[in-house]
Amino acid sequence: SSGINAEWPLRPGTEEEYARVFSNFKDISTEYDVMSRIASTFITENKFNENPVKMLSVGAGRGNFELKMVRELGLKIEYIYAVEPNAKHVSELHSVMGGDLGLEYKVSSSFFDTEFQLEDSKCDMFDFILFSHSLYGFDDSRGSVLHASKFLKPGGKMLIFNQGEGATAAIFNYLVDRSDPEIFSPDKCIGDHSLTAEKIISQLEEDSSNLTISAMRERCHEDVDDFVRRVDTPQTNYKIDFSLQAEYERLSKEMQNHIYKMVAENCDVIEGRFQWRHWTIGIVASFEV
Repeated sequence: SSGINAEWPLRPGTEEEYARVFSNFKDISTEYDVMSRIASTFITENKFNENPVKMLSVGAGRGNFELKMVRELGLKIEYIYAVEPNAKHVSELHSVMGGDLGLEYKVSSSFFDTEFQLEDSKCDMFDFILFSHSLYGFDDSRGSVLHASKFLKPGGKMLIFNQGEGATAAIFNYLVDRSDPEIFSPDKCIGDHSLTAEKIISQLEEDSSNLTISAMRERCHEDVDDFVRRVDTPQTNYKIDFSLQAEYERLSKEMQNHIYKMVAENCDVIEGRFQWRHWTIGIVASFEV
């Protein structure tokens, strides 16, 4: 038995639901704080707080992190080209870029892949390219990053935020390994939660001899206290369902018990609450011409 009901267990089931759940993690996670610290170091080290940059943001969402980098972390932007294929995010993205930030900008609703081309852009090369937890949804993450490097100025920098190896990827891989691929597989999910920063780095180093790469790594925590204590609340399986992209309650008891153990063993108790630990990694890449 695969351990999954024959009916589709995927949750959230649409790109909009996936994006909404992901955006809500800042309320239960230290992820945003960690990303901010990494981005602040990156901005300062590259003097992007002194010299205004031309920026390409791939998978910009609603523009929340770009807004944070400018308002709180000192990033100075001369021009930004934001790529966001989710139509429901585009109106908010326009509001952030043109209204809240008052920037000269362009928003593209195209999918970013190895065939992507800039449309009506003020420039064709950028000082700073950002992938902020967006590569999970790419069919070819390696190829897309290498394609993005073609838009990077000599001396420019790319910052890629992605989860590191740990329990989040492990429980997703466990579910994939135990499932019928016709029912559940990374190809059928909105995001490939088996994708880790370590895997991205390895792929890039194998395929690009002109790549200089480094990584900033910091531990994050997400509150899963209700889940570990088995308290029945609307939030009990919130994080777990998202990480699995399947409904925990619809899995077999064997799979539930295994996943529960993996989560509990990867928790720290902070201020009396169980916090699921994982790594957020900022990959910094530059490409020689």
